Amino acid sequence: MTRPDRTTLLAFGGILVVLFLVSTNLTVVGTALPRIIAELDGFHLYAWAFTAFILTSTISLPVFGRLSDTYGRKRLLLFGIVLFSVASAAAGFAQTMGQLVVLRAVQGLGGGALMAMTWASLGDLFTPRQRGAYQGFTSGVFGLSSVIGPIIGGVITDTIGWRWVFFVNVPIAIVAFAVVQRYVPVGRRGADASIDVAGVVLLTLCTVPLLLALSWGGVSVAWASPLVLALLAGGALAGAAFVWWELRAQAPIIPFGIFRDRTVAISGLGTFLSGGTLFVAIIYLPLYVQGVAGGSAAASGFALAPLMGGFVVAGIVSGQGVSRSGHYKRWIVGAGVLTTLAFGLVATMDGATPVPVVVLASFLLGLGLGPPLSLYVLASQNATAPALLGTVTSAVQFFRQVGGMLAVAVFGSVIAARLALGLERANEVLAGATPETRALVTSPNTLTDPVRLAEASALLARDMGEAAVPVALLAVRGALGDALSVMFACTALLALAGLVAAVGLPSLRLGDGSEAPGRNGPSLR
Repeated sequence: MTRPDRTTLLAFGGILVVLFLVSTNLTVVGTALPRIIAELDGFHLYAWAFTAFILTSTISLPVFGRLSDTYGRKRLLLFGIVLFSVASAAAGFAQTMGQLVVLRAVQGLGGGALMAMTWASLGDLFTPRQRGAYQGFTSGVFGLSSVIGPIIGGVITDTIGWRWVFFVNVPIAIVAFAVVQRYVPVGRRGADASIDVAGVVLLTLCTVPLLLALSWGGVSVAWASPLVLALLAGGALAGAAFVWWELRAQAPIIPFGIFRDRTVAISGLGTFLSGGTLFVAIIYLPLYVQGVAGGSAAASGFALAPLMGGFVVAGIVSGQGVSRSGHYKRWIVGAGVLTTLAFGLVATMDGATPVPVVVLASFLLGLGLGPPLSLYVLASQNATAPALLGTVTSAVQFFRQVGGMLAVAVFGSVIAARLALGLERANEVLAGATPETRALVTSPNTLTDPVRLAEASALLARDMGEAAVPVALLAVRGALGDALSVMFACTALLALAGLVAAVGLPSLRLGDGSEAPGRNGPSLR
């Protein structure tokens, strides 16, 4: 494998800065939000600071990917940096929570462009054989920045104020813009094509209701509520209309002909499933640490450190291995086996599980979850002609985002249903407590909130005596632990489905750039 020249490596460095910028902003706001809602009096819009960013970034992924195949990656990368940095600066000056939510949505549009362009640009910079190594580093940066985002947000909020969580993006964006402008090549540009406005509208009308239903269902409103059912039905109808239109459009946002290629189709499915397992691990492993094992919020953050350590190591090692051998399938299959076994191990954990076992399980999860993030992108790019590189790359990322949100929502409902059964048994232990005390003690939020936990303990001691406090809390933690075990077992089955998909992936050898890329790749129709 030949080594890229200095200009290419500097361009790659600029792309990593861009990826770090957008990846940290997926999570950096979390630790600043309590201070933000206190100052802006915006508790009623708390979740929207996340939801707005995720919605717009997810929807814009396939749109910017398709546009990049027509107008070039560099132009849209620079546009994304400018849009993201302007929205970040404006968010720092927000005077109301409503303003902040709108600006986070604009940030998400820029973030969607950046996420789509960073991965697609690697296909322009490197030969298929080189991509494995450098996409491995890219996935490592993605994993690391996602974890340290909350840490950065907390430090900035506690030292110079929450507004600087947004302001700090601007100088980083300026550096990224300068490097990208100087070193990233203009790249290929396709023939001018009209923008599929109808496709964008239908994709939005499909994705927004579905993602909102997944975000709200079982959390703020019941799954069977008229609102959630209407959102699901509306999203499904718009989705059917989107598919119908895209099959007939002259310049479709997502040309469904790309999925005739088996590698691209299985990469999309595999990314959808691996995105689900990745999101479940990141969201629910901290809940186990705090709610079942009784750890602090800081401890739950540290529980993700082994996971992301394994994620980074596996991403880099697998990328280097693929670049040396030219084969990616064995790494994806191996990661699927490891992920399935690791979730099986996590499903056996309870409140008495030793810390070393928790650390080991978290690390093994990271080792299994790391390779698919970049290697499915690599596989789909290897099977794709240059004219569709941005379209295929962004479509694969789109499936990862949707798969992750769907898995978190569905498995959240699994937890809620199983927990309800467990709490019925826990209420037998709380027979001597008042209804007020029982309601507080059996709330899952109590187990993860030190203030509410202290209040619940005091009420239990008042109603049933000091000796009843540890017994009652143990029963509630046990109910949550049982619910999480069932959910993690279901996630192991999801990982197994991902393994089956990986086994079906064609084993194509990566070239050194001398071959015609995507010679057997997909077409528009």
